[in-house]
Amino acid sequence: MHKGKQYLVVSDYYSRYLEILLLQSTTSEHVIQRLKALFARLGIPEQIVSDNGPQFSSEAWRSFCDMYDTQHITSSPHNPQGNGHAERAVQTAKRILKQDDPVVALMCFRATPTSSTGVSPAELLMGRKMRTSLPTLPRNLRPKWPSKSSIKERDKAAKEKQAYYFNRRHGVKDLPVLIPGDSVLLKLDNEAKWKGPATVLAESATPRSYEVFSEKEGEKRRNRRHLQLLPEKNIVRKPNITRSGRVSKPAERLNLYKKKKKKKKTKEKSIDIPSVTNDFIELCDQAW
Repeated sequence: MHKGKQYLVVSDYYSRYLEILLLQSTTSEHVIQRLKALFARLGIPEQIVSDNGPQFSSEAWRSFCDMYDTQHITSSPHNPQGNGHAERAVQTAKRILKQDDPVVALMCFRATPTSSTGVSPAELLMGRKMRTSLPTLPRNLRPKWPSKSSIKERDKAAKEKQAYYFNRRHGVKDLPVLIPGDSVLLKLDNEAKWKGPATVLAESATPRSYEVFSEKEGEKRRNRRHLQLLPEKNIVRKPNITRSGRVSKPAERLNLYKKKKKKKKTKEKSIDIPSVTNDFIELCDQAW
């Protein structure tokens, strides 16, 4: 929102080409109409990444994505860092809207080479440089596609550099991967205490995001940094139940592979009884 007006910010992941669309309403129907006009100009994307706003979870939105054959992915709730590209695009849009002439500012942004790719968003998207108020030779405006391989290499190197400095500044550490069935605690950034326990159901389509279930809050999707794995000593393991309904000892207690023999003296001769038999007799005595 800027000066009481709602805007929809759309940014292309590959070229960084930016669109700032004024919204008369935030309903799904109005957002769909604005995107249809955008797709008519630039084409249909293979994938759309958005936040978890209600306009992106309605039946009309799902039908729109199916009709246009585009995949929709939402970022992790309460974790804007998970969609850093969109967050940077929003900050850029806010700076553009604060200018005296936002339209000219937007044109200059599209025509300016970025540090990560070395070329302008317009050149990456349309294959040619934009003509602006700055003087240039006509031959510089002729279509010329930049090298795709070199662009990807520069972009990858820039992202790795940004991630390195961000992780070092914030002390980021790799957290262990969770698997279905793990017991975890939940806590958002604005909460003081961990809540739970909850059970991990599955890994979500969004990177470092999991579907979890707790009896108090039901099924939710949370980023890995909002989940704390409970140590194994705090997890109550269910005993092994045999078909007869009796509780059996853990398998490691039965020395099936170590046949240590004990001699039992009798009047006539000594009898060697394997340890497996001893364990079996011990189990029967406990059961009865």
